[in-house]
Amino acid sequence: MRVNLPSRIASGKYSCFCQLYFLFFEKTVQLRFIMALPVTQQVRSFSRFYTNFLGLLNNQILDSPLSLSESRILYELAKNEGTTSNQLVATLSIDKGYLSRILKKFEKEKLLLKVPSVQDKRVRILSLSAKGEKIFRHINEKSEQQVAERIGHLTEDAKHELGTILQKTERLLDTQRAQPITLEDIVIRTDLRPGDVGFVIMAHGELYQKEYQYGINFETYVAKGMAEFYERYDPDRSRVWVCEHLGRRVGFLLLMARGNAAQLRYFFLSPEYRGVGLGKKLMQLYMDFLREKGYLSSYLWTTHELFTAASLYKRAGFKLVEEMPSNAFGKVLTEQKYELIL
Repeated sequence: MRVNLPSRIASGKYSCFCQLYFLFFEKTVQLRFIMALPVTQQVRSFSRFYTNFLGLLNNQILDSPLSLSESRILYELAKNEGTTSNQLVATLSIDKGYLSRILKKFEKEKLLLKVPSVQDKRVRILSLSAKGEKIFRHINEKSEQQVAERIGHLTEDAKHELGTILQKTERLLDTQRAQPITLEDIVIRTDLRPGDVGFVIMAHGELYQKEYQYGINFETYVAKGMAEFYERYDPDRSRVWVCEHLGRRVGFLLLMARGNAAQLRYFFLSPEYRGVGLGKKLMQLYMDFLREKGYLSSYLWTTHELFTAASLYKRAGFKLVEEMPSNAFGKVLTEQKYELIL
């Protein structure tokens, strides 16, 4: 499949950097249409892999006398001293009758202590005995050793990536502890790193196709613009703002030097990070840098469909100065130019 470039881009010679991106598109554009497995099947597949990975199908866990369920309950008793059976049911989402049988077994084997609650004599406070704590320490140490061995072949960067992925997975799946994302959760950096350029191109291509039905031509347009920015990048006069949450890029904005003017380009926020004040924060950072470097003006190009972004520009003092019809991105739309005079 060949990539058809819009006329406003197709003229002139491409840089080597940009040519490589277009070659990449030619080789991979068809892969975009390959259907991924439904997420339910992916979760089930990972669950099967993980149980094998940690040997959880064995009758006993980590050379201990306990099953998986029993060792999990032992962990909660060790980490939450003074808990109750009702609290264990809520924490572990476990059947009350099944839990009761396991606790009786722990009592019989002298792993568990029960004392009446000071506040309510009908309630029993649960804690591990010295024997129970010894078994817990054995399982805990063995578990740490097992995981360390299983991930020992990974580089430090890979381990960091794995930890970030697991944090995010837990956050997505744990509805009981889910907390709304706040601006304080997001890290904004200003250095350009490997992967940033590709992220901007892919993120724009995918999101604008999904939300506005822009064609592949839009993605190639972004690729050309990012190639130009990279080749002319001067950290003293230009600036990128890369937003990350749990190690994942979730937003982007750049200021490109154009002599005494600055061009605002590629303002992007992942949908789930809208509404937390991130867009307003990025716009403020842009304006601060603009004034700090003594620019006389700033401008940007957008389309009539991006009215939410346009409201941010207007609040910062940008004014609509030009409009023109266009079908460069695979659909009929109106391109708009906003300008700010300082």
